[in-house]
Amino acid sequence: MALKAPTTAYVAMHRQVARPCGFVLLGMAAFMVLCALVGLVYDLFDLHRDTRGGVPWMVACGAITGASGGAMVWWGQPARGVQLRRAEATLTTALVWTLAGVYGALPFVLDGGVPVADGIFEAVSGFTTTGATIVADIEGTLSRPVLLWRSVIQWLGGMGIVVLFIAVFPSLGVTGKHMFRTEVPGHSAEGLKPKITETSAALWRIYAAATVAEIAVLWALFTWWVPKTADTHWAENLFDAVCHALTTLSTGGFSTKNASVAYFESGLVDYVISGFMLFAGVNFGLYYGALIVRARALREGTPMERWRARARDTWNVFFRSVEFRAYCGGVAVMTVLLTIAILPNHHGNWLESLRYAFFMVATTVTSTGYGTDDYMAYPSTGLGLILLMMLVGGMSGSTAGGVKVSRMVLLAENTWGQLRKSYRPNVVQVTRLGREIISEDVLNAVATFFFLYITTLCIGSVLIAYTDGVGIPTAFGAMLTSVSNMGPGPYYEGADNFARYTPIAKILFSFAMILGRLEFFTVLALFMPEFWKH
Repeated sequence: MALKAPTTAYVAMHRQVARPCGFVLLGMAAFMVLCALVGLVYDLFDLHRDTRGGVPWMVACGAITGASGGAMVWWGQPARGVQLRRAEATLTTALVWTLAGVYGALPFVLDGGVPVADGIFEAVSGFTTTGATIVADIEGTLSRPVLLWRSVIQWLGGMGIVVLFIAVFPSLGVTGKHMFRTEVPGHSAEGLKPKITETSAALWRIYAAATVAEIAVLWALFTWWVPKTADTHWAENLFDAVCHALTTLSTGGFSTKNASVAYFESGLVDYVISGFMLFAGVNFGLYYGALIVRARALREGTPMERWRARARDTWNVFFRSVEFRAYCGGVAVMTVLLTIAILPNHHGNWLESLRYAFFMVATTVTSTGYGTDDYMAYPSTGLGLILLMMLVGGMSGSTAGGVKVSRMVLLAENTWGQLRKSYRPNVVQVTRLGREIISEDVLNAVATFFFLYITTLCIGSVLIAYTDGVGIPTAFGAMLTSVSNMGPGPYYEGADNFARYTPIAKILFSFAMILGRLEFFTVLALFMPEFWKH
């Protein structure tokens, strides 16, 4: 009897966790089939690309993933209607991301013919929107369904596959609340006040609407503006527009071209993509709050008064946010500094330097990782600015990676307060973020996060240097890329991809990417013995 109760409890927990994980796999299977159908349409109409048998392999991957998901849902059926506690929700979130990496690797392994470790790395990089890749020749190696799959997994991972799951399955209730909190990045969820299900659905609507808008703009540019693509079939341009829009709004950075965005050789394309990247680097809770404010303004006053109220209140939603002001100010300052730093690289042409600097700032601070310029040829000052932006990242509640602007602001505020307290010990120190007083618990969580972030960078760099025999700068750049969910690897010896690393290193990078995406606590909690005693 002493063993029966714990065994029963563990089986019950496994059933509770298996059900939501199974539904996520079923959703992934549906997207795999969708990618196969798109590839089939292009293949049937002979739209200028050899699919290389990508359709059958993608269907097979969908079948394997769907069968696994169906089995998990069946196994978890007795736990239907049972609310997950915080511990089970934490385990579910970590397991969802792990399974996404494993099953998401199937198209790369079966169709792309890459080793298992490489496939897992590519899939985890996609779902975590890191954008680092092991594929050297994207255009010549990957079939159309796999190219689309690379973009889709980044789009799903950008806003969060758990957040999407909660939006699709509103019956989760408190289970969804716990899962939502384990996945949404940042120290807070400003603007996300109503029910979690409604919030998840609203965030995905905003995310999807912005994606559709970018698809339309890029398709128009590729078809009528960019000389390099003007003579290309409209369906090819649509495919490229869809893939780049999916990976821009997710701040993922996977491209359908070997040269990334530089392939299009268009300043206008650069500026458009930069704008959407910076849009995605903003806390989506602010967009949600702005929509609520506009909806309220529609019900009050005359038409002119309503218009003025909407404009004023929408403006206030954003600029009352200290984090938003710091984000915008940081982008402006970094753009100016980087423009000056890379001016010699562009023969003293200020407009050209501004174009490349603005794109580099946008792609780096949002952790997207697109490329238009050879940043490894930058002077040490420019490369130092890039490393700083990789560390900071975008805003909390955005699709961007990094430490997040809000945490850096809080660390700066708290440090300033401690310095004041060193010579005025009797002063009661209060840390604020705008009008909000930040509690000691939040400050401790921010300090702990930063400690874990730096510790992971240091330990990971040493491990990579040991396993692969690379220099510490190279190992540090690769680990910073992984933990920050960034994409390119600074100081890499050779081509800017991860193909040359050993399988052990690629698994370590994959683990670091999931750590960074779920912001350490969700994953590391699973390694504590006390966690399994609940």
